[in-house]
Order: sequence, then structure tokens, then C-alpha cells
Amino acid sequence: MLYLVGAGIYDTFEMCNSIRILKSCDRIYLESFTSPISDNFIDILKTTLGSGKKIEFVKRWFVEDGRQILDESKTLNVGLISYGDPTIATTFTELRIRAIKNNIDVKVVHAASGITSLVGECGLQIYKVGKMVTMMEERQSAISVYSTVFSNLNLNCHTIILTEYRQGDDGTVFFVKPNNVMSRLLDVEKDIMYGFVSEDSFLIVLSRIGTNEQKIFSGKIKSLLELEYGSGPHAIIFPSKFHFTEEDAILNLTENIDAPTDNTVMIKSVSDHMLNKYEPMIRNEIKLIRESIASLNRNKAQLELLENAEFYLDDAFQFFRQGKKELAILSIGYADGLVDSIKQMLEIE
Repeated sequence: MLYLVGAGIYDTFEMCNSIRILKSCDRIYLESFTSPISDNFIDILKTTLGSGKKIEFVKRWFVEDGRQILDESKTLNVGLISYGDPTIATTFTELRIRAIKNNIDVKVVHAASGITSLVGECGLQIYKVGKMVTMMEERQSAISVYSTVFSNLNLNCHTIILTEYRQGDDGTVFFVKPNNVMSRLLDVEKDIMYGFVSEDSFLIVLSRIGTNEQKIFSGKIKSLLELEYGSGPHAIIFPSKFHFTEEDAILNLTENIDAPTDNTVMIKSVSDHMLNKYEPMIRNEIKLIRESIASLNRNKAQLELLENAEFYLDDAFQFFRQGKKELAILSIGYADGLVDSIKQMLEIE
């Protein structure tokens, strides 16, 4: 049988059911690639289980490969311990499914999740949390984080930004620092210019949640960039509009630097940006083509097509004002397609 055992988020291991199950296991594996597990936790675990139980520390590839774990689980009781709750990480869900497909009994031992603790510790409402995202060391990941925050804000949802954690073969631990997350978001804003990230954006930075060294700061980016956050793990919450109870919690449960503000004030939808970006570009193209047709004394059919393109642009604004944003985008696309077709016709002729 395979047991997927959650270690929770604290330095202690007090769940009687988990200890009972682990004592019955023939093999015990402990992974720490999801998040670091403290030496204190390991000492308590070894003491509680007794000297007769060997705990093997395994790396990411061992769990992702999973073959040895599954093969042993066919004849032995195998326990795999992970940070937080094991059902949160996709790696363990995939391993669980593979076990079931191989007719291996699986039992999940749940524990406190770091994800829910992030939300609860700063007093936010869990049902207002949107899609989560991770900021990796690679700079390109900042675009994915930026896009996720943008989508969530359009839905008035908070965004949890996890930060990459990894452990080297030599035992060194690496975390993406909160300062780097904020700086990268500002850099992406300069390129994409959706206008919702600035030094005045209000964020929450959470470090080492569940430990005695837990710290939670809240404030504007320009204030938070001045701080040092120490060792990880770290997470950042990019909130949407606060409920009044959430705002009260931020003021009392975090080390608050600046008054909470509404990050949705500056948000514009994708259709807003498309309309503002492409409408003047297409109208300018129409103007240039009309001048070209007039100078070349071309036929009226092309002028009529240009008029249709302008009608589509007018329709786009009308649809947008009516809240029919999908139709507005389609109208812009039709106008752009007509203009491109006329340009090709002129080139052929």
C-alpha cells in the first residue's frame, strides 16, 4: 500500500494518525523539493518513529519517476512524506493516479496546506482567490505571472504568486526573492503597458509562513522594495478589491506600511487594449489607402470596401459601449482583414 502523508507547515509533527501509519510502513521516503522541511521537523520525526525506522530523503526526479515507489508499494507499505498537504502538488496526484491504475491501494493523509495558510494568515477570503502562478528564476516567467494577475484582476480575484524554490546537489537552497518578483512585474509593465502594475500597486509579501520566523508585510511596491525579507520560502499576494473585513485584517494581521488600496481601479480588459491599440492603426491605414486610390484613379469597389472597414470600426465602438466586448473584438478583426485584402489587391494591380 502507498501512503501519501502530509507534513503540514509547522516544525512539529503532532498528528497521531500520521505517526501510526508511518510506524506501520516498511519504507519511508521524505521529499523536500516542494518546500524546505526544517531540521527540527526531521529530528522530531526520527525521535517519534524510533531508531528502528529509516527515513530516506529523495529528490524530485525520484518522486516524478515513481517506479521504485510503485514497485515497492505492490508488496510493502510505503510512506511518502511531503510538505503541506500532498494533494496540492500535481506530482503526488499523478503518482496517486498511477498507483490506482496499477491496482495499488492508496491512502492520503491530509495536513495543513501552505496555500490556505497564506490566505488565512493575512485575513483574505479564500473564495476570492483566483488562479495561482509561480515566479521562476527565468525572466520569461514574469510574463506569465503578469498575465495571470491581469486575468484575475478582471475577475476581481486575488492572485497568489509563489516563488521558485530548489535545492542543489550540494545542499544549497535557492529562492526567488520578493524584491525580484516586484521588479520583474514593473519591467513587464514597461513592455506590455496594460497599466495595472506601478510602484503604487498594493501587495502582500509573506515569508516563512507557519514557522517562528513568519513575517507578513503589506504596502505599495515602492515601499516593499526597500525591505529585506531574509530566507524563504516566500510568496506574494497581488490583491484585487478588498472587502471591508479583508481591509481590516490587512491593517491588523500584517506589518502594514501603506493604507490598502484597490488594484482594480487601473485595470482595463483585453478588449479595451485592443480597441485603443488597433482602432487608430486601422483608421490610419484606411486614410493612406484612400489617398493611394485617389492618386491612382482606382475603381469605386475598393473605396466601398474601405467604407465597410470603417463601418466595422464604428460597430466595434458601439458593441463596446453595449458591453458586447467579444463582438467588438470581432468587428476590429473584420475591419483589419478588409484593409489587408485591399492592400493586397492594390499590390497585385
